[in-house]
Parts: sequence; C-alpha cells; structure tokens
Amino acid sequence: MPSPDSTAPEAPRTVLVTGAGKRLGREIALTLARTGWNVAVHHRHSVADAQQTAADCNALTGRPGSAASFFADLADEASVRALLPAVVTHFG
Repeated sequence: MPSPDSTAPEAPRTVLVTGAGKRLGREIALTLARTGWNVAVHHRHSVADAQQTAADCNALTGRPGSAASFFADLADEASVRALLPAVVTHFG
C-alpha cells in the first residue's frame, strides 16, 4: 500500500491535460503518467505531437490505453462540450 504522502493514486485515476502535445502541457502529462495517472491528452492543431505524448505516457505507465489524445477547439462551445464525454467514454 502506498504511503499517505505518495503522489500516485491507489487505482489509476484519469486527468485531462489541455494543450498537452507540446511544451509545458506535455511535461505535465508525462509527469502525471509517470506517477500512475491515466492521461487524456488534449490538442487542437498539434495532432502528431499529442499522439506522441500519449504514446510516451503509455510507455511510462506500462499500461496500453492509459493515455489517449483528444481534439477540442476550446474557443468553440460545442467542441468543449464534446471533450469530456469523449474522455469518459474512453477511460470510463
């Protein structure tokens, strides 16, 4: 059993990281994956970068499917409203 101050959750939990294909968002996604989280990697234009981030997160967790990329244009309300249901459908 993890110690109370452990950053890894006991059962994999899911986090949505916006703009996770590049730079700071990517580093946040990788850090969370490294500590055991399932990671929903959001992107708008950086499809290939987001897919690579998700692949790298999967490699870090050692659990295929523990990360996936999701498109959303955060300036478009319909796109934003569709993002979370897509993440929930994928991860449960």
